[in-house]
Amino acid sequence: MWMRISRWAAAVLIAAAVVWTADRAWGVGFTLGQTKEQLQLKYDVAVEHHAFDERGTGRVTVELTLADEGRLKPLDAVQLVIPGKEKNKDGSYWMDLVVSIDMVKVDDGNRVGRVHILRELAERAEIQFNTHTMDGKTDPLTRLHHVIPIAAYLQNPATPNSPPAPRS
Repeated sequence: MWMRISRWAAAVLIAAAVVWTADRAWGVGFTLGQTKEQLQLKYDVAVEHHAFDERGTGRVTVELTLADEGRLKPLDAVQLVIPGKEKNKDGSYWMDLVVSIDMVKVDDGNRVGRVHILRELAERAEIQFNTHTMDGKTDPLTRLHHVIPIAAYLQNPATPNSPPAPRS
């Protein structure tokens, strides 16, 4: 008799735990395949190279200017993500770094965020716009990510601090 009651109590306890934690479940995350234009996003990314500063640190400053969140409005977070160098067995990556970018509203109504990192890390880095909303429809169990690879902006460095050319 006690065995039946204890099994029943265990089943009720497990069911109660599942129901109680249902609102705290992790959602599924998807990287969006649409382009910046298709998502009606308006942003600019600028990279300032500090390769020739007085200490020779090889750092860059990545500046994101966000004018319109487009179809992803409202964004939950803007993050700098640096995937690991090696793939996992399933083809995914561990993350070496994930940090939120503080987006500050400026006078013209845009929001600007800056990150100062080593160029070596910037080559793997990406900015992610994270949201649970697409076209005004919210799905709390589905995360959507628009990914902006920083490497594309490192190709043509603007080096205002570069050393002068040697004289002949």
